[in-house]
Amino acid sequence: MKEMHKHYHGDLKRLEAGLPYLLKHNQEHIKDLKKWIQRAREAHQEEVADVLEKVLELSLQITVYFETALSKLKYSEPH
Repeated sequence: MKEMHKHYHGDLKRLEAGLPYLLKHNQEHIKDLKKWIQRAREAHQEEVADVLEKVLELSLQITVYFETALSKLKYSEPH
């Protein structure tokens, strides 16, 4: 039982550290994507910009999922 307790806390610690990291990393990608979309438009690469807009939309959805995962992170002991 003690080993399970350690394993649980180890996994929880990894989630506590990893999820915010992934969220921030995704937000950095969003910031970069916006710049690349602008660059593509300035270069008259509308089709490229349109595809990158779709990537941006998906990245924004991913942010919501990371935020949801963080909000659901449980701190209670396993059964």
